[in-house]
Amino acid sequence: MATMTDIEKLTRDYADARAFLAGVVTELQAELERVKHPVLPVIRKAVGDVGETHAKLKAALEDSPMLFTKPKTQTIKGVRVGYMKQKGKVVIDDEEAVIARIRKLLPEAQQELMINVKESVYKPSVADLTVTDLKRLGITLTDDEDVVMIKPVDTEVDKLVNALLKEVEQAA
Repeated sequence: MATMTDIEKLTRDYADARAFLAGVVTELQAELERVKHPVLPVIRKAVGDVGETHAKLKAALEDSPMLFTKPKTQTIKGVRVGYMKQKGKVVIDDEEAVIARIRKLLPEAQQELMINVKESVYKPSVADLTVTDLKRLGITLTDDEDVVMIKPVDTEVDKLVNALLKEVEQAA
């Protein structure tokens, strides 16, 4: 069994070890700031350039949807561009009527997936139905059109750049 003197010594040792660690981390952060400081204007300009070229690329993609019918996307220099279907949003005007149609037209197992216990339609499940089934049930699917997609295929360097950009934005 340890004595109070042992506990006090171990506590001082622990506090000293933590203080040393905090000092090392503080030195590291100061060194990182020192190294980053001269590069920040270059990073800010690069962020502006990326935003400007992104806007131009988006405008060109919006003006040229016919280039992306099949395939809907292409990867050029590590950037995937083109069109991508949005998930869409389930819109139900008369929920009670839709529930009645689900109960009437679909098998019981499917009904359990689509109707919440509180007698509401389970929209994620309904969104997977075919257009024909949606029409029969009186459900409309909206916001499912193609939208412009510009998505870098991230590498470790890209992840580091994104982290630096986030820091710069927070600092500004």
